[in-house]
Amino acid sequence: MNETAMPEALANSLHTAVEAAHSMAAAAADVAAAAFIAAADGKGTPHRTWHGEGPDAWCAVTAPGFHAHLLRDTPGTRAQIHFTGLSQEAYERIRTRALESDECPHDDMCGCLAHPWPTWSELEKGADVPEIVDRTGEKNTGITGYAFGRAKVTLFEEPVELVYELIRRSRTTR
Repeated sequence: MNETAMPEALANSLHTAVEAAHSMAAAAADVAAAAFIAAADGKGTPHRTWHGEGPDAWCAVTAPGFHAHLLRDTPGTRAQIHFTGLSQEAYERIRTRALESDECPHDDMCGCLAHPWPTWSELEKGADVPEIVDRTGEKNTGITGYAFGRAKVTLFEEPVELVYELIRRSRTTR
């Protein structure tokens, strides 16, 4: 008998707690997936992901205009989303809201970027740097692209609440 090993009762309790936390995170991701489908006016399909499909995720949602993964290294609270076929208006609505959520954490004289996202005209011209960065310019938070008069945007790790709002904004006609 190993006198320094964790007692069996404590090891079982720990295992049970870890399994419960895992189940709760998976359930939170499932609720977030349902929210994304609701944001897409009920159009979309959730599914379990497989290794190699994309980022390590609890689950994913495929819907007209986007594909989202609920990231496994978070407890169902962050997602990677890929928007396709965005019109100029939809791109600008998403860009504006995402920029609002990424406020500069410094004073007025800091070196934060004023425009960390490419503008529509930069996309049309074939921007050399399609990356989306945070305001500090230190972290790559996504990528953009442009083809046939439409934009695509992938955001790597955003809060579920913001992703829900961006889905709604991508679909709005105002």
